[in-house]
Amino acid sequence: MPESRTYGRRRSLPARKAEQEGFATGRAEGTVTRREVLTGRVVKSGTAPSTAAGWDDVDKVASAAGGGDLYLKVTENRMVIKILGEGPFDVTASHWIEEIEDGSKSVRCWGTPDCPLCAIGDKAKRFSAFFDVVSLEDPEHPTLKVWDTGIKIARQLKEIATDEKRGPLNRPDLYFTIRKEQKKKSVEYTLERVKERDLDEEYGVAPLDDEALRQFEAECHEYGDKVKEALDQEAMEEIVSLLMDA
Repeated sequence: MPESRTYGRRRSLPARKAEQEGFATGRAEGTVTRREVLTGRVVKSGTAPSTAAGWDDVDKVASAAGGGDLYLKVTENRMVIKILGEGPFDVTASHWIEEIEDGSKSVRCWGTPDCPLCAIGDKAKRFSAFFDVVSLEDPEHPTLKVWDTGIKIARQLKEIATDEKRGPLNRPDLYFTIRKEQKKKSVEYTLERVKERDLDEEYGVAPLDDEALRQFEAECHEYGDKVKEALDQEAMEEIVSLLMDA
């Protein structure tokens, strides 16, 4: 069911061909329900979804372009995490609609050229790649979280994942640390690899045992799962109507 939203004032958008041709061809992202992953690319098939990485989507979605206990909260303090999958289970770009007064202002992009908001000149501005991770912020109580990364960290992770000597991301002896630092006008994130053998000495953290790791892996998302579903055509038409000049 579409999210409940209250809409406010209109705003002007660039002139566009879509206004003249009508608004009837949009198709929401994610309508292909059965997928396989082949060298990181999603293709139509008769197989079940895989947990393999969707690395092609990282650059593709980035070029077009959370909250609650579900998400990993990165702070100024260095945090140890364990990445569970080979790559992101969901990659998306989002539009930010300031005119939405009640409900999330972030709207998942359908993907150019089918996205109605892209078609009227509203560019998707935020990139997200979502990973399942175990947070060891409290080493006594490891917790499964969803890590929402921006394009810079996602590309760093891709480089590691596709490197024969450093990857894959979920190799048993590989952990990471992540921290953020507030700059004058931005926030910067620092990601570092940590070998399992160095966890205790350097961070006072015991590695996950095999049983705990299996339990966390059993709760992971499948590749293609959506953290936030795209709005349906009717809801998107309502937003487009709001944004277009009278």
